[in-house]
Amino acid sequence: MILTLLSFILGLQPLHEAGYRGEGVTVAVIDCGFYGADNAAILKQDHILGSYDLLKQDSVHREGMFEDPNDKHGAQCLSLMLAENDVFTGTAPDANYILIRTEDLPYEYLGELDRLERGMRLARDLGADVITISLGYSTFDNSAEDLIYADMDGTSSVSKTATELMHEGIIVCVAAGNYGNKDWHYIDIPADAEDILTVGAVAADSTYAAFSGVGPTADGRIKPEVAAWGQGTPMVTLGAGILTTGNGTSFATPEIAGMAACLKQALPHLNSMQIRDIILRSSTQYDNPDNKLGYGIPNAEKALALGRLLPTNTHAPFNDKDGQNDKVRKILLDGRLYIIRNGEWYTAEGIVAR
Repeated sequence: MILTLLSFILGLQPLHEAGYRGEGVTVAVIDCGFYGADNAAILKQDHILGSYDLLKQDSVHREGMFEDPNDKHGAQCLSLMLAENDVFTGTAPDANYILIRTEDLPYEYLGELDRLERGMRLARDLGADVITISLGYSTFDNSAEDLIYADMDGTSSVSKTATELMHEGIIVCVAAGNYGNKDWHYIDIPADAEDILTVGAVAADSTYAAFSGVGPTADGRIKPEVAAWGQGTPMVTLGAGILTTGNGTSFATPEIAGMAACLKQALPHLNSMQIRDIILRSSTQYDNPDNKLGYGIPNAEKALALGRLLPTNTHAPFNDKDGQNDKVRKILLDGRLYIIRNGEWYTAEGIVAR
């Protein structure tokens, strides 16, 4: 088997070789249509647990989620995680997948944000461990509905839901958007959500892809958090089973989601915020983040090593008001001081794990 370069760029090869390929982890893919994904031989069909078309539920009269050859964005994103043959391996080929269509491809309107939010809650109710969203919203067909930069502060309902699900234990990955070289060059909604993993794009040589949406959020937070290969990204044409390439933070995002699934399998004792933290700490510019690549390109092998140093999650968040500081210790790791209270890790900048 020839591993795709995706695995090398993200340091996933050692995890795959150790058997950490996402087995037992459920990833929800929320996107546009999934043309061909229901019968593509290169996808393990028994790993697709179910498909949910919220457009049909809303009586939006379009073709079904597997039927329109022009509506394949979701299938492309899925292939970057699940596809596998003798020349290509996705980032989490043994994970299970739930497919949810919320995006009405030919149109942009505010109602799509509501449908996306419902899709995220559906993913939670169906038991997703990871959610990957390669959708974003800032401008609409009716310009009166357009958002402005000040709206990108994480307070929209859909962005707050993304943060809520992250805090509930689901690792939420969202594309940074593709307007980095346009008049609107910022991230959009829900990429502005707090505490999630917003994903920017790099080229094959790990340099910033000019189209990748940039931060910060309107309230000054670093965005994106991480970056992955999104310019000239290799992927599979479903049906034909041949390699092609594509551009977009849409394709970088499922790469990170697949990596998160592998880490979740390898480190089942860690919660979502701890997985997020080790991904950030493993990244190439963790000590000097910016608003193009965030903390940089993560390395799964390093993240795994960091994760093995963390204690088992007690699911008991620390509350200063309780005055329960009796179980406090300090540890120096990678040159950074951590304070551990009752099994939960903190930095001087804020909470590492909740």
